[in-house]
Amino acid sequence: MPDLLTSPFIIATALRRMVQRAIGAALLALGLAAQAGAQAEDIVTRHFAATAFADVREALTEAIAEEGIAQPVVSHFADMLDRTAADLGHPRGLYTQAEILTFCSAGVAARLAVEAREHIALCPLSIAVYAPADGRPGAVIAYRPPRLDSAGGEAARALLRRIVARSAALLGLE
Repeated sequence: MPDLLTSPFIIATALRRMVQRAIGAALLALGLAAQAGAQAEDIVTRHFAATAFADVREALTEAIAEEGIAQPVVSHFADMLDRTAADLGHPRGLYTQAEILTFCSAGVAARLAVEAREHIALCPLSIAVYAPADGRPGAVIAYRPPRLDSAGGEAARALLRRIVARSAALLGLE
């Protein structure tokens, strides 16, 4: 009677399963990489090459206020990354300065919620402002617009575009 562990059929079956798992893992990795690339492409940036971080941040805050929106909540992103660098193993100084401003427009929020109750997850909206630590002068505004194909999604995207355009205008760049 042949030994089942060395049977060609058992070995072939085990090898086939290993190859199928390897192919599945490779396809999953490719899918995740494509998704990560697509997400990065969704981020909108505006570079202010000759403008100081503090000026861009002030213009951004004023542009949000001019939309009739309450003062944004500020997350001190660069400080948080620097504070956690030693514990988490990432380098310090990824940004010279970086903040994320979060805010909510009642009009846009209501429009989104009327469309679908789960759109609550899209509020608040956020816009980041940062100065890179790579020696380049200036600051960058970055935001990720909602990808909804609806009137509420377009209202949110239009609000974000207006805030960034108004920031540029306040800086004398539009």
